[in-house]
Amino acid sequence: MDVVGYSKLLVNEQRDVVHELNEVVRQTSQFQKGDANGELICIPSGDGMALVFFQSPEEPVQCALEISRALKNHPHLCLRMGVHSGPVNTVKDVNDRINVAGTGINIAQRVMDCGDGGHILISQRVAEDLAQDRLWRPLLHDLGEIEIKHGPKLGVANLYTAELGNPRPPEKLTHVQAASELPSVPSPQKSIAVLAFVNMSNDPDNEYFSDGIAEEIINTLTKVKALRVASRTSAFAFKGKSEDVGEIGRKLKVNAVLEGSVRKADNRLRITAQLIDVADGYHLWSERYDRQLEDVFAIQDEIAENIVRALRVVLGEDEKRAIEKAPTENVQAYEYYLRGRQFFHQFRRTPLQYARRMFDRAIEIDPNFARTHAGIADCCSFLYMYWDSSKANLESADASSRKALELDPGSAEAHTSRALALTLRRQYDEAREEFEAALRLNSMLFEAHYFFARACLTEGKLDEAVTRYRDAWRVRPEDYQAIFLSADPLTKLGRREEALEAARQGLQVADAHLDLNPDDARAWYLSAAALMRLGQRDQALERAQRAYAIDPEDAGVLYNLACIYAAGGLAAEALDHLDKAIQNGFGQREWLENDSSLDPIRDEPRFQALLRKL
Repeated sequence: MDVVGYSKLLVNEQRDVVHELNEVVRQTSQFQKGDANGELICIPSGDGMALVFFQSPEEPVQCALEISRALKNHPHLCLRMGVHSGPVNTVKDVNDRINVAGTGINIAQRVMDCGDGGHILISQRVAEDLAQDRLWRPLLHDLGEIEIKHGPKLGVANLYTAELGNPRPPEKLTHVQAASELPSVPSPQKSIAVLAFVNMSNDPDNEYFSDGIAEEIINTLTKVKALRVASRTSAFAFKGKSEDVGEIGRKLKVNAVLEGSVRKADNRLRITAQLIDVADGYHLWSERYDRQLEDVFAIQDEIAENIVRALRVVLGEDEKRAIEKAPTENVQAYEYYLRGRQFFHQFRRTPLQYARRMFDRAIEIDPNFARTHAGIADCCSFLYMYWDSSKANLESADASSRKALELDPGSAEAHTSRALALTLRRQYDEAREEFEAALRLNSMLFEAHYFFARACLTEGKLDEAVTRYRDAWRVRPEDYQAIFLSADPLTKLGRREEALEAARQGLQVADAHLDLNPDDARAWYLSAAALMRLGQRDQALERAQRAYAIDPEDAGVLYNLACIYAAGGLAAEALDHLDKAIQNGFGQREWLENDSSLDPIRDEPRFQALLRKL
């Protein structure tokens, strides 16, 4: 805690203030209880700042509230307080007096320095611990990451009630990711990024396996509701880069980072994994597994369980079962599945076709492997949406998604695959039932929120589309797609200022993404559309060209460039790109009918002719 304006006081005034503050602190029940149990160290620093150490996260926060209550109407004693949980070392000086040092103190002071008079600020780590108790949650108001002078960005939360604490966010510092209205910000939660595991095998082709192990751990952890997991796209962007783990964690806005390696030789498997605390670089947990290949599922489960334990997350029974459930009993089928996932994530026409072949091979070995049926359904749905709107893809998506759900009705992913296939068939009521079932099973599943929003937009339910897009962005705040796409229904609803704000927010997220993924054509063309919406035509066209240079034959890229050129008043260029998109397999008539970006060319005879082709 720090006395505001202490340095401006006269020496005798400073002495009186410190004495008065000591009396206030010592009268709090939390201080007296800890002092009676011999658990406290209290050190007035002589410069208006005092340090009080407790043994649990709740005690200092409760003490801070008591101090705030005692000083509520004080005529001149004004404090700012900061709370953090971290390593502290006690030492004795030459005069045999107790002193302290350590990272925990430094961070606590930086948290405090973020505040103005009256603020009780707590670090993200403490906020996450408190958020486990529903009684604390209404008092926690996330300020996001804040720039700290001479230090890293810190996640900070403001603590206040209707009577106590300062409800305003600090005014002195730059907010990297600040909330516009504190009461609407969700409680902080524990967060983790799982980096791509390093392939230590002699065969470089085994990279599909090391990548697959990391992805499977990501997918398992996303089933834990109290844990925010950075997306595969964001975490894997650091693959092959020699960047400090702490810096990676700060860029991904997570508390912890998991890194590891895989060595696969014949039927032998060695997997190492270590969980690192981003705040101080300490290892929270590490392990090495030397097992047989068929033990891969048990290893993945153990890693996930150890992560949950190290981060002090409490699992529900459903979450425990989800973590422990093996996707298949056949390791060879699993290897083909992982190969398919490696192709699937390239998200282009030919790799999706290769992915489908790998999933087919897995099914030949294990016909009851539900994930591979869902994988085929997703491949066919995406091929139908962006490249090949054939009846065969539509029917395959329908049949495979139905089979996946039949084999694993408890899978949120299978329900989402089924919902997407039903959306493409315009069976919106049935699709809605499947999306809702998916979200009941896993409310943190980004794909369920995202494709539900797209289904609502296609169906013309604009208000719900906005809500669903925002839910998707809440679940995965590093995703640029959901926030960008929410601008379209907002525009149609006449909520122009909100649409412009969505474009601005999306650009911040997309720019951060493009720093890590410069070859993502979708991020370039969606950000180009946002810039066009904001009236920055030249910059928009420049980004559109970047997208075109990456993949000039991609039907999805061509369609979106047509939208950008139409919004920019370049009708001929828009129609040329739209024509080429349709020639390359684009076949979504609903998009042409409902996309507001195409409004400027909608009455063009050539546009009407293209629409009749679909």
